[in-house]
Amino acid sequence: MSATDESAAADRLDRVRPREQAPIRGRALAGKGLSFLLPTLSGIGGLALWELAVQAFELPPYLLPAPSVVAQVMVEKWRLLLDQLVYTAFAATVGFLIAVAISLTLGAVIAASPVIERVIYVWLVVFHAIPKVVVAPLLLVWIGFGLKSGIIFVVVFTFFPMLVNTVAGLRSADPDLLLLARSMGGSSWQILKKIRLPSALPSIISGIKISITLAPLGAVIGEFVASNKGLGHMLIQSVGSLEVPVAFAAVTVVSVLGILVWYLAEFVERITIPWHASQRGRSSEEP
Repeated sequence: MSATDESAAADRLDRVRPREQAPIRGRALAGKGLSFLLPTLSGIGGLALWELAVQAFELPPYLLPAPSVVAQVMVEKWRLLLDQLVYTAFAATVGFLIAVAISLTLGAVIAASPVIERVIYVWLVVFHAIPKVVVAPLLLVWIGFGLKSGIIFVVVFTFFPMLVNTVAGLRSADPDLLLLARSMGGSSWQILKKIRLPSALPSIISGIKISITLAPLGAVIGEFVASNKGLGHMLIQSVGSLEVPVAFAAVTVVSVLGILVWYLAEFVERITIPWHASQRGRSSEEP
């Protein structure tokens, strides 16, 4: 085939390719629109059924408030809810960052030394097996009342899943690659930085995604016991005074916070490990 024929064939291929890709892009856009539309319609339908059930059975607000009543309370008390949200979110953020630092450091030490693992890991499992709600009154005695108790409770709630995933990820490095690095004189720090940590990132981020949604929960439970501020304290106070719509408003704000931090973790995962198979598969679905 001559150069002219090859050029003509390439031109024909370039003209055909956009026509072939257009239906694929259209289907991708329709799929993304449907993936957004279906959850939205499901949520609206669920709220509508809730509203109709409250109206049909004439349930009092102190027993089960209608979504419209909860929305009205959220509008009326938005300043108070925002103030309590800032307090809870601060405790959750600080406690979660401390838990990340502890889990990554301790996970690296455990993965590097089988002896340390045998000594420490069993105590970590025992500590994790203790119900956290049982520990809450003891934290009040040991640490005191206020923000620091909520932060410590977030650490207790969130560090173990990250620790387990960190250890598993650091041990998942290719043994042949580790042997090659050692044979070439690589130090333990270089092996950790260049081999173990990159191979462990997907597992570490999975642990972070699990733990980050537990951070608001830990902060709220800590506020149940050892705080006079925050969404948890607001929830306890409103239930005690039978202001159930206010309690539902606080629960709604906590739920929204949990959803937001989950999508934040998804965003961090996407920009941190774009090379991973899960992210490549996700990006290949985009038009």
